[in-house]
Amino acid sequence: MIARAPQSLVAVVAALHLALLPAIAGAVGVPPGSATPVQREQAQSKFSKGKELFAQKKFAAALVEFQGSLEIVASPNARLYVARCHREMGNLVHAYVEFGRTEVEAKELAPQDSRYVKTGDSALAERKEIEPKLGFVTVTVQNPAENTTLKIGGEEWRRAGWNEPAPLMPGTNEIVVETPGKEPVKKTVTVAAGEKTTATIDAGGPASPVVTPPPGGDKPTPSEPGDYRTYAYIAGGVGVAGLATFGIFGALAASRWSTIKDECGNSPCPPAKREYVEGGQTQQRIANVGLVIGIIGVATGVTLFVLSKPKKPSEPTTSAVVGPSFIGLSGTF
Repeated sequence: MIARAPQSLVAVVAALHLALLPAIAGAVGVPPGSATPVQREQAQSKFSKGKELFAQKKFAAALVEFQGSLEIVASPNARLYVARCHREMGNLVHAYVEFGRTEVEAKELAPQDSRYVKTGDSALAERKEIEPKLGFVTVTVQNPAENTTLKIGGEEWRRAGWNEPAPLMPGTNEIVVETPGKEPVKKTVTVAAGEKTTATIDAGGPASPVVTPPPGGDKPTPSEPGDYRTYAYIAGGVGVAGLATFGIFGALAASRWSTIKDECGNSPCPPAKREYVEGGQTQQRIANVGLVIGIIGVATGVTLFVLSKPKKPSEPTTSAVVGPSFIGLSGTF
């Protein structure tokens, strides 16, 4: 269930929502609280006609009516049916975005009209139902200019939503980064239903390969523990080298001490053997140092390897609702 958000948080979400709405004249109507009686009547007429068509499963015609109602009065109830029409017509990406947008807008209006709480609950539940049927890609655009644009699956995405997971239909989709005066940079990404992947594209150069995270978690970023993996291998290599040194020089020292014992027994060795004895002592010291380095290196390598394992993500309390021309926050606040 959608929890009531504090007024300050609602204001932040509303400001973010309004700032990122598409700049299309007449695309969205007036807020429900500001609508005149005439506007309410016109919007309700189209909404009622849309529901009749929806019940008759004439979803394309119903969508036209609901969108017309939404252009008069920006009611979350009309947007909820816009999302449902897209879902029934198989436009799951648009449906997913519209359900998320409905939830955000219902949250904004719930403090003034409690009826929108139910609308937000329905939008959240229906959005979760279609989420497993979609794939998601998070695109990182490197070296973008101020006028660089990003298109994912044929839809242009606002810059504020570039680093958020973008919904895609399963299959192969094209990512296009365009900067005026430069050749477009294109990359295809293939996702399965329920799969999440990432892609990094240099706005001034060729696209990098798509990186698919291993099952059960996302690929660690440079700031995450995954960086320890390289150091674990280095430390382990040093440790192995130290143990090898211990083995080689330990064997040489043991062989030399055996010879000295055979020749000198329990008596002090003659001065002529002094250099031979000192050589054995040196070999023993090198072996001891190798053993210490080996133990420390291996222990450090194992520790870093364990730390390098990605942590399981915690359950988020909020999530971003991202669309080609919209971004907002959804979830429980």
